[in-house]
Amino acid sequence: MTSRIVDLRPDDDLFPAWCAVWSATQRAERPDDPPQTPADHAALGRELLASGGSRTGVHRALVVDGAVAGAMRLILSLRDNTSVATLDLAVHPDHRRRGLGSELLREALRLAATAGRTSVIADVDEPVPDNPGRAFAVRHGWTCDLVETRRVLLLPPDEERLAVLEAEAAGAGADYRLVTWRDRTPDALLEDRALLARRMTTDMPQGDLPVEEEDWDGRRIRESEATSLARGRTVLSAGAVRDGRLVGCTDLQIPLAQPELAQQSGTLVLRGHRGHRLGARMKAAVLRDLAAGFPAVRRITTYNSDGNRPMVAVNDALGFRPAGRFSAWSTRL
Repeated sequence: MTSRIVDLRPDDDLFPAWCAVWSATQRAERPDDPPQTPADHAALGRELLASGGSRTGVHRALVVDGAVAGAMRLILSLRDNTSVATLDLAVHPDHRRRGLGSELLREALRLAATAGRTSVIADVDEPVPDNPGRAFAVRHGWTCDLVETRRVLLLPPDEERLAVLEAEAAGAGADYRLVTWRDRTPDALLEDRALLARRMTTDMPQGDLPVEEEDWDGRRIRESEATSLARGRTVLSAGAVRDGRLVGCTDLQIPLAQPELAQQSGTLVLRGHRGHRLGARMKAAVLRDLAAGFPAVRRITTYNSDGNRPMVAVNDALGFRPAGRFSAWSTRL
């Protein structure tokens, strides 16, 4: 066996094979979920390589006997958390247990250290116990800093359950106005949306991850929105407004090329406005918009720390059910 590690860009000839490694890994672990598309990977790669953004990154392919057997992406934030690197790593299921993952990991740690980072973090999706990613992290001495439960909602939701939740939430938050939008935050709410993104990194459970508050402003929100569109995703959002200020929001991402599985991303209400069922009200509103505009979506996934009891209660009330775990790991350099 001969192997070499190749620096990769989205327009290189080997990039489709690099994407195929991710697809094979995702199919092996969650065969019912559509894998991330090559177009999505390429758009993210171009964003990381473009100048002037809030983050940068590198891609590496591990080539064995002329074929791509492993894939690695290292993401480096430029505006905050500048001591941390975020690692994505995959080895094709047909090439595992040959030391290839360890070879890619050594390259990732070298690149992170060269960039001046002192910690590396990585996520592991765990559809079943004893997942290979967890075993790999343990074997290399990484620390598990956060565990979340993956939850899935089958669509369409139960209409009676949803209507009851909407009525109760509207009564508890009668002083708040509900707004919805798609892909682009209204200009009047942009800076408030940036504050919510900042608070998302401090108020949501982070476990023991070596991360700090992220630096968000309106420009970074626009950058994130543009990246989602470039990656072929549309984002349905709902927010709660009081006295003209956005005090809560939730986002639902839909991959347009494979719309059957949507991802509920962050949901947050500012501390001074909690206790009014705003999270439930916003999520219900997004579900209504989803049903009206994207009937092809059959499932929604989300992730919650079990310690985040208010959000877990909202998801349970909507009909989400546990479907595996998600863990976040770190190592010091």
